[in-house]
Amino acid sequence: MQLVQLSLLVVFSLAVPASLPAQVMDSSHGAQQQAITSAGCGIGGATSPIAGDQSGHSFDLSDLDRSVAPCDDFYQFVNGGWFKKNPIPPAYPAWGLAQKLEQSNQEVLRDILEEAAKDKKAAAGSNWQKIGDFYASCMNESQVKSAGLKPLEAEFEQIAKIKDVAGLQEEIARLHRTGVNALFGFSSQQDFKDSTQVIAAAQQGGLGLPDRDYYTRDDDQSKQTREAYVQHVTNMFKLMGDDSKKAAAEAKTVMQIEMSLAQASMDLVSLRDPEKIYHKLPLAQVQALTPHLSWELYYRQAGTPSVSSMNVAQPDFFKAADAVLTSVSPADWQIYLRWHLVHSFAKALPSKFVEEDFNFYGRTLTGQKEMLPRWRRCVQETDAQLGEALGQYYVQRKFPPEAKAKALTMVKNLIAALHDDLATLDWMSPATREQALHKLSAINIK
Repeated sequence: MQLVQLSLLVVFSLAVPASLPAQVMDSSHGAQQQAITSAGCGIGGATSPIAGDQSGHSFDLSDLDRSVAPCDDFYQFVNGGWFKKNPIPPAYPAWGLAQKLEQSNQEVLRDILEEAAKDKKAAAGSNWQKIGDFYASCMNESQVKSAGLKPLEAEFEQIAKIKDVAGLQEEIARLHRTGVNALFGFSSQQDFKDSTQVIAAAQQGGLGLPDRDYYTRDDDQSKQTREAYVQHVTNMFKLMGDDSKKAAAEAKTVMQIEMSLAQASMDLVSLRDPEKIYHKLPLAQVQALTPHLSWELYYRQAGTPSVSSMNVAQPDFFKAADAVLTSVSPADWQIYLRWHLVHSFAKALPSKFVEEDFNFYGRTLTGQKEMLPRWRRCVQETDAQLGEALGQYYVQRKFPPEAKAKALTMVKNLIAALHDDLATLDWMSPATREQALHKLSAINIK
């Protein structure tokens, strides 16, 4: 998909106040207004300015597609020129201003990380040493190839030891500690109804496809995607050393388990409703939902402090997950967990795993034609895992004190302008104006 640019013609025509100082208005207003009206469509007789100067700080007239009448396709009219100048690069599923900014930021982060990686005098245990070592490790392809699956062997051995539900629970908790999405998700979150509290929360999870609809939709495209997913899982088991017949059977087992979890999951629309994903319950009630899943045992194995209550975001999912715990054999759970372990770390494994992972999750699901270069992937991973540490050095280089001072001045000026505007709006009642000003005074500038 191509990401939309801001439809500034609409934004400016609606948002620019009538009292806009004359010095920010210029002849581009006339050019853009003419572009609209000459296409056979005026905008309600509006005469508000719709652009600032053309010095690179405002709307670029060349981004318009004047071959399209705005009344017929306003989106294309506003963005069509930009689309022509900015085709989606083959390594990206989507392209827009956000991606261009991300690319630019990654280049800054790359310079920081390469400098840190080369610094042999970095203080042991410092953030500088940590980000440098992490990035250098990611970039060392020969070492990754030599290691193969060895870094995961200890976990494979633990999975192979599963004989019963208790052993399964123990291993799921261990995998959760390393970020593996097995069976369900567990995290901390702010209490929706008391923002001063951070509480334990359990959520639906355990799927290899993006969400439940990929499993439940019955259209041809969804069926093809599921077939491609099963083939991908098969290929990954083969890369782990299993023969073709065994790998295919294992992939079907994974799909069967995930299908049962998906059918009990909430859809994306429901997940957007906070009332539907908030069920804060005492631990005794949580335990009653899942009689075969011991939460006290889970807390101990996951290294989580014991709690008296938690938010069970999707109670029906956990009822179903509890039933799956006992209905699926330990041998099949071993297959499922082996898959999710490799799936979670595929991008950090030798190139054959990385390429197979990209073939499905990149080419098939998002339409990417090629992978990002390794340095970009390693910058992304370092930022994902050590973002707070890396961010400190980014701020030092790209947000010096004078830049912060300018930003704060700009925000304070915006707040002052809004204060003046609120004081003169004729459609506001005195009571509403008082509340609006009170709300404005409560803004916390970060």
